[in-house]
Amino acid sequence: MSQSNISIILVDTQLPENVGLSSRAMFNFGIEDLKIVSPKLEWPSEKAHAVAVDSHSIVDNAKVYKDLKEALSDIDYSVAFTARRRDMNKEIVSNEKLIDEIILKPKNQKIGIVFGGEASGLTNAHISLVSKCVTINTDDNFSSLNLSHAVTVFCYSLFRSINKNTDISINNLDNEVNNSELLNFFSHLELELEERGFFEPTEKMDKMKQNIRNLFHRANLSGREVQTLRGIITALTKYEKTGKI
Repeated sequence: MSQSNISIILVDTQLPENVGLSSRAMFNFGIEDLKIVSPKLEWPSEKAHAVAVDSHSIVDNAKVYKDLKEALSDIDYSVAFTARRRDMNKEIVSNEKLIDEIILKPKNQKIGIVFGGEASGLTNAHISLVSKCVTINTDDNFSSLNLSHAVTVFCYSLFRSINKNTDISINNLDNEVNNSELLNFFSHLELELEERGFFEPTEKMDKMKQNIRNLFHRANLSGREVQTLRGIITALTKYEKTGKI
């Protein structure tokens, strides 16, 4: 699932390999828009291409800007990844918190994710242009991540969260079986079982029906699954009565 509203913005990048590896991470996890701000390297770069593997299109289509302000001109919401605490009044959130915020934003809102250069990261002037700062939790002994690794962590985190929420959403929609559908399924199943002498001895029939109903309640069946089960019952009973489906 492509995240067309997300832009990865690399500022003051020095190593072309980091651009190529960042584009590869973007390609892995469905982000296509790459912006490069005042790169400290020769561009276009064969070295970036060499490590980009299948993400050459992202490198080829990367847009280069003279400064961060220009790169953010079409962005609705922006954040900056940084490992350093800043002596300025700027909200700092975790990568996980950022992902939660992005998930809730309108899909047509353009979001810029800013990463600083390998040598000294982002300046306070850069930070002043974005809405908030973001940190990636690491071991206390060493908090600095390689640029392409930081990009990979963000891209993967967003991809994982979006797909997790998509799966939950699909399951929730699919699980919306109403009570009458379930009761009709029980009636259908119990009638066929009763006709075939399943409930023996008869004095235990009510208890056996309760157990069967509870079994299917625990299965948390979806509306589609209930329809499938009713189709199976119909096919089996029809085959027994006619000798063919």
